[in-house]
Amino acid sequence: MENPEPKKNPKGGRPKGSTKAKIDPFREVRVGRPDVLVPDEKTMKALRRYGAANVSYETMAANLGVSLTALNNFRKKWPEVDIAIDQGRSNIDIDIAVAQIDVAVKKRNPQMLIWLGKQRLGQTDKVETKNTGDISIHIDAEDAQV
Repeated sequence: MENPEPKKNPKGGRPKGSTKAKIDPFREVRVGRPDVLVPDEKTMKALRRYGAANVSYETMAANLGVSLTALNNFRKKWPEVDIAIDQGRSNIDIDIAVAQIDVAVKKRNPQMLIWLGKQRLGQTDKVETKNTGDISIHIDAEDAQV
């Protein structure tokens, strides 16, 4: 059975039943709606900034002026988008770690030194209890159950 040709749209434009953008073989240009998001430097810089702020994908989409579905499709089409977001997240993690160490070491902040000692050196708050006397247990016959 042959594939039926798409129905012609009486108002012109794209044929009915055609949902994907097509390449016009005669002009070798893309026909259809342009991409809402493109991975240009401005967009990638914004995505790195959003990653650093650890904002949700919903917030990223809203700030870029697109739907969450459009952002997710953009992420699927261009893998470097997720890389840019991850770079932003990683860079801020490094900045935070450096700032914490600066506060602890350079400013000699005792709370930060204790916290870093626990995190990096495995130090713990250990409370040792030692029994120094005899332990005796008295059971009254009245309280005992048989």
